[in-house]
Amino acid sequence: MRIVCIFLCFIFFVKNSIAKDLDTNFLKKRIPEMMDSAGVPGLSVGIIKKGKLVWSKGFGVSNKSTQKRITPNTVFEAASLSKPMFSYICMKLVEQGILDLDKPLTEYVSKDSIEKLFLFHKIQDNRFYKITARMCLSHSAGLPNGRYGYVSISFDPATDMHYSGEGISYLQFVVEHLTKKDLEALAKEYVFDPFEMTNSSYVWTEERFKDRTSDSHGSAGQAVFFTRKTLKPMASYSLITNGEDYGKFMEALLSKKGLKKETFQQMWTVQSKAKTNFLASMTWGLGMGLYETNLGTAFWHWGDLGTTKAYMIGIPEEKSGLVLFTNSANGLNMAYNLIEMCVGGSKHQFFDVLNIQNYDDPANILYQRFSQGGVMSLLESYNYYKIKHKYKVNQNLLSQVTQRLINLGRFQEALNIAKINVIEHPNNDVAHNILGDAYLRVRNTQAAIGCYKRSYQLNPQGAYAKKQLIALKAF
Repeated sequence: MRIVCIFLCFIFFVKNSIAKDLDTNFLKKRIPEMMDSAGVPGLSVGIIKKGKLVWSKGFGVSNKSTQKRITPNTVFEAASLSKPMFSYICMKLVEQGILDLDKPLTEYVSKDSIEKLFLFHKIQDNRFYKITARMCLSHSAGLPNGRYGYVSISFDPATDMHYSGEGISYLQFVVEHLTKKDLEALAKEYVFDPFEMTNSSYVWTEERFKDRTSDSHGSAGQAVFFTRKTLKPMASYSLITNGEDYGKFMEALLSKKGLKKETFQQMWTVQSKAKTNFLASMTWGLGMGLYETNLGTAFWHWGDLGTTKAYMIGIPEEKSGLVLFTNSANGLNMAYNLIEMCVGGSKHQFFDVLNIQNYDDPANILYQRFSQGGVMSLLESYNYYKIKHKYKVNQNLLSQVTQRLINLGRFQEALNIAKINVIEHPNNDVAHNILGDAYLRVRNTQAAIGCYKRSYQLNPQGAYAKKQLIALKAF
């Protein structure tokens, strides 16, 4: 008994000494402040230090309308953070000799089955026969991110990188065929049960999640009720979890549990690099992105279902990481600051690639002022920033506000904001298009035509202005 007590005291001491590296009292105060500025109703976070999940907590409300509080058992949509967990499962199968990373997947499943049960059309591109598990996990198969009828291949496999949910879905189809188990059963066997993740699932079940899901919210704070009740597990996006549970998975990754060290090393070795599209220069390992920081190589992934956002980052050399789930379209606006506070390091550059606006960016603050207090609150705040900080208001923000006012039927207010947009950005063709739209709503056709003509002068390649002028018989 004495030995047991000493051991327990030792564990308590170690865990608390690790937690001392993290000022949780500061975070408990700072996170709600950041949420308020970012317009994020609720979130769940998990933080790993020295290979241990040292802190996890939920903040805010699961639904802004009902004000139902986030609890430790509240679950969130993980979105694309589903993919790294699926990658881990695949690597378990690789270690067991069930799956070969470099064997064409068409050698595992018959052509007839692939066409009937996955593609739903005939294989029309011979490059499809080259696709391997490695290519699917590193987004280098050439498959699209979404399915719109015919599944095309945009480049020779392994010659470029293009983020592809369809590639992950194809690999899931093959894995389930090989194991004769669905993804939920595999996740339970290899992840949920071993890491005691009791609040996680790839499928929705009423009895487990009915009263503890976090509803999503738009950028203006409007609640969008939880509707993605996925009954079939989807490796690309259907994971339901929270900061504590996914934090346990992150702990396993960073402390290298469940897989051989060389397997983890392979996951965190660059497998592909984007040469084209908006991800150009991004590098990917197996199931997660990679980039260099001053603390060493970091692995990362983001999740985005529009009105719910998530993020994970881990630095293996430091055995530190963070996972964040939010119920808001604005959720990633505060992720960069959380990484700096909780993980450290620098050069977390892919927020630029994802076009994420920081929570304390004046454009974000002004939009929140508009959402909470209307046009006058926006203008008062803007005047402050303009005088105090010499800030020139963002054109996208003004266009967004104008469009929202139009959608609400508040046409005169929309016109007033659109006029400010043109005054601030006189050489921006989009600003003139938006002003033209606003004039049409107040039935001033001649003024609208003038706006579209000015837009066309600024950008003769702009299709929208030309289309509007043709419709108004003024082109």
